[in-house]
Amino acid sequence: MFLAWDRRHCFCTHLCLLLVASGWLVAGGPAIAGAQTTLKRRAPVPRAIILPQTVVAGAQATLAVIDGGGRLLPGVTVEISGGQASTGSAGSAPVKVTTDSTGRALFLAPSDPGPLIARISGRRITASATGVAEKEVAAPAGSAGGASAFNVISYPRILAILDRFAIEGKGFRGAADANHVFLSDQPCLVVASSPVSLVVLPGPHIPIGDIALRVRAGGHDAGPFPVTGVLLDFSGPAEAPTAGAEGKLILRVHGTTEPLAVNVRNASPEIIQFPHGDLQRLGTSGGEENIAPVQLKFLASGNYVVTAWLAPGDAVSSQGRN
Repeated sequence: MFLAWDRRHCFCTHLCLLLVASGWLVAGGPAIAGAQTTLKRRAPVPRAIILPQTVVAGAQATLAVIDGGGRLLPGVTVEISGGQASTGSAGSAPVKVTTDSTGRALFLAPSDPGPLIARISGRRITASATGVAEKEVAAPAGSAGGASAFNVISYPRILAILDRFAIEGKGFRGAADANHVFLSDQPCLVVASSPVSLVVLPGPHIPIGDIALRVRAGGHDAGPFPVTGVLLDFSGPAEAPTAGAEGKLILRVHGTTEPLAVNVRNASPEIIQFPHGDLQRLGTSGGEENIAPVQLKFLASGNYVVTAWLAPGDAVSSQGRN
């Protein structure tokens, strides 16, 4: 769950909703109400493009754009390099697509395999994916419409319920809403997709602990696959710290007693300082507490933001299970 806290450690539902699509846990300093007011007045601007990890050359795929608060952004134009199947020219001018009311956009992948680059013009925001030839993912002869034409190949063993995760396989749909992903029989949002890759955001309604993953598309089902859903949260100083003071945040993992690797980023370097740079990888203690302390120094008073997410781990192969 996203945690936004002030000196009274009050949970802020409104801010939680604004941040839910980003998949990042946020700890904020004092005066959260003032930060909310500022957030409301500012027009949202793009922060990142989300692409499926792999696309199929010449096939449909879906991307998404989010803002700094993690909201899916409609009306953003994204340039896709490499040419489209209609031109067959890898050197043609970028093709532009615009995100719809859901903050996503359907596009046609370049007709040639290789890197796909998406960018937002006028901003230093880019994302990339790998393009593969259709023959590399084609189902074996005689399997049309069968289970072998639809398969989940890999998925994360442990996932954060407020962080997006990737599923690799075949037989998915390029249009995101044509794919259905469930955790503990609860629907998840498919943010980006291609015939071989999905990017999924679970959401706060997903339970933590041992749960089951299922995927459905084109009338086919895969799963259930056992996974563990976890929730990250922070606790920190109860009083507003002064400049020059030192302190720590406590990052806690709920849903598993297994030690986990977690990335923590300081998004307010003008307010707080980490001892080893703004991006650190920490290991949690495991056990019932399953915590990791985050040491910090306060450079100035004011609001601050720290984000945390699970470090990439080994994906589970589901070959032979479908």
